[in-house]
Amino acid sequence: MQPRPLNLKSVRRVTRPSRRTFERLARAGEPLVIEGALAHWPAIGRWSPEDLRTRIGALRVKTYVIPRGQVLLDQKTGFRFEEMSVADYVEHVLSGESPSYYLRAPLEVFPQALRDELGVPEYCQGAVRLKRNVWFSAPGTVSRLHFDLPHNLIAQVHGRKEFVLYPFRERPNLYPFSVLSSTPHLSHADLEAPDLRAFPRLAEARGWRCELGEGDLLFMPSRTWHHAVSLGASITVNFWWPPLAILPLSLLSDGYKRVRGLNI
Repeated sequence: MQPRPLNLKSVRRVTRPSRRTFERLARAGEPLVIEGALAHWPAIGRWSPEDLRTRIGALRVKTYVIPRGQVLLDQKTGFRFEEMSVADYVEHVLSGESPSYYLRAPLEVFPQALRDELGVPEYCQGAVRLKRNVWFSAPGTVSRLHFDLPHNLIAQVHGRKEFVLYPFRERPNLYPFSVLSSTPHLSHADLEAPDLRAFPRLAEARGWRCELGEGDLLFMPSRTWHHAVSLGASITVNFWWPPLAILPLSLLSDGYKRVRGLNI
């Protein structure tokens, strides 16, 4: 594991709180790891690279292009994608080679039989504009430091992931891209090899660290900065929904991406 910047504490962990308790804890504006909330999902313990290859190997999906394990960016258009079959992607994941692709797909592109093996966590049931995605990554895949406007629940279905997180107020210490770029929600800083000479304020940022195992659920409040590393082959499902106070901004952001033709 690469050295991390200082000032990281452990994310609070709780065991399957009620929705009312979750909402009370969420109001603190800090991330939260929830244990035991996914035990009833059939996908837990079943989904794996080999299982997906067997059942949906012919399905074609878009993957991020990530040479040397990190997403490839175009300042004008955003991320670069490449289409391939799930079977070909699984071969890449299991090859032992440095990751070059990262699969992200809306849950709706998967067959109903697979979707039925998941659920919607009680903590976001009934949420307005709820979006669901599957993220499938090879060992060593990095999601570079960034934030999302919606609240986010990340369900770890297979494997393990490490997260480093910061509250939005740390933005001045995290060196974001320009608001005029295609990726204003990303940071210039590389947390896998922090360059404190180039980004000295990074050492002042105060945040959290956690590892997710199978069946864990990570809540990240709206606009939480986060960096993730797949500690092995990893499959996660995330649930995005905007808080009502940010819904107009979220709609504006989606429209801006469409108008500019951004690959985000």
